[in-house]
Amino acid sequence: MKKPGKEERQEAIAQILGKNSIESQEELLQLLSDKGFELTQATLSRDFREMKVAKTPDAAGNYFYRLPGIKLPQPKADKFGMTSPFSRHGIINIEFSGQLAVIKTPGGYARGVAQDIDINNIPGVMATVAGSDTVLVVLRENSNKADIINALKLLFARE
Repeated sequence: MKKPGKEERQEAIAQILGKNSIESQEELLQLLSDKGFELTQATLSRDFREMKVAKTPDAAGNYFYRLPGIKLPQPKADKFGMTSPFSRHGIINIEFSGQLAVIKTPGGYARGVAQDIDINNIPGVMATVAGSDTVLVVLRENSNKADIINALKLLFARE
């Protein structure tokens, strides 16, 4: 088997993910092997991080690896016909309780939302903890919830 460079390998990964619904790294490793690429799961994981590949759900709730720029599942409107202004970007709902905020996301998006919050050092945010569809945000004492929401809008509600 050939030992192609990283760019060639990542281009092959992008092509495969663009044309196939890949559910596991093992499945992708086999398809890459069929194309003559020899790599380990650790190398594939590094490629995924560099390429920002994420495992995201489809409309039926099945998870597949996707490249950035995928469309998020659209949440249903509430009883008033409203959806969150953040919904296109991974946030469905935000609720505050004391010095905590709970952010609901589509399944599989919480980790990315938490990472974006952490990387951007939003004033008033001490820490985040992510599950699959929920982010717990620990707020600093006397943080202004309106400022937190405005910062999240700037971060997530971009067109």
